[in-house]
Amino acid sequence: MRFSLILSLFLLSTISTAQANSLIGKSSLSETEAQLTAIPDKTPDDQFALGAVRFLHGIEKTLQLRWQHNMVMRNIDLPVLRLPVPPNARSKPFTPALITDLFRELLTDMDASRVALDAIDGAEVALDLDLKTLWFDINMNGARDTGESILEVGAVTLMDGAIAGSSESVPSMKVRFDTADVAWLTAYTHMISAAGEMVVAFDPTEAIASVMDANVVTRELLGDTPKAFGFDMQFGNWVDQFAMAYGALNQQPDATHTRAAHAHLLSMIAENKVFWAGIETETDNFNEWIPNRNQTAALGFELDPDTGAVWQEILADAEALLNGELLINYWRISPAGGVNVQKLFMDPPPVDIVTWVQGAGLLPYLERGPVITAANLRRFEELTAGNPLLFSFLFN
Repeated sequence: MRFSLILSLFLLSTISTAQANSLIGKSSLSETEAQLTAIPDKTPDDQFALGAVRFLHGIEKTLQLRWQHNMVMRNIDLPVLRLPVPPNARSKPFTPALITDLFRELLTDMDASRVALDAIDGAEVALDLDLKTLWFDINMNGARDTGESILEVGAVTLMDGAIAGSSESVPSMKVRFDTADVAWLTAYTHMISAAGEMVVAFDPTEAIASVMDANVVTRELLGDTPKAFGFDMQFGNWVDQFAMAYGALNQQPDATHTRAAHAHLLSMIAENKVFWAGIETETDNFNEWIPNRNQTAALGFELDPDTGAVWQEILADAEALLNGELLINYWRISPAGGVNVQKLFMDPPPVDIVTWVQGAGLLPYLERGPVITAANLRRFEELTAGNPLLFSFLFN
């Protein structure tokens, strides 16, 4: 999912207090976090930097864990799993619990990030940074290597393909992050936490183990016999990942975690409202991350003046879905009603594709009522010139 790439771009960019500035590009995120944590009587800028570093370090740890085990997850569209990692010739064996462990640790890191951000308590923040100086220590050697800069990891998506090759050839990308951006970052911590809670709720460990065990048996049965078809080489990895995902989803999830995900999504929307209200009150125009109608974006993209308002309508639709006030259209009872998403989070069933499509598996969640439409999304697509996904990830 591209949102993780854009998210990393912002989060890496917030380490820019006077104390932190000397560490950029020199110290690892873990070292930077330790030094920021040790600062007595932290200013609001220090707290913002600490919250961002804790978030970033959490993202970095997922990359490091994947690098250690050569975890390439191209077909799994989840936050952090699609970010690129370089190959590791001395990787450790992959174990079934790694995915769940990764997201459990990420949840802890998101909590720690919010603790620092909450301490700002509405105070003024103004942080400046050149985005091209930032990097993840993916291979854990304490040095910035090829493939570890923020641009190489994924920020080229934000530049619409304009950046290619080494980040060294990219001009400075200086951005200022203002008070409103505290809510923006907090909203993203909730988004990541919601995804993490859902993975833990549908813990894939047993499904992964089942697929891995089956592959061992089939390889033993094949022995030294040459394969008759090339299907396995072309699609085998995809089939295995689909089987793991389906096996995880088609089990009874843990309602404690799905309800926590629901709460995080509502908090994400609430923080997003604070963010948009905050940028509308800004009167400066200096290297803006996301501008209001009277400002200019530091990274050069242009927004229609109505884009923010339409995005907030999309958020309102999402909030209504989460609260059960709008339903998702379902083919067997359309247009009379649909699926109550709130009930799915509060009392979650297994995700059985067959019974969900047929209807038997969704009967407790079907009801009459108003159904969400795509009207606001279509307006957003028109205003963003064919790049709705890019800007939705940017806006959160």
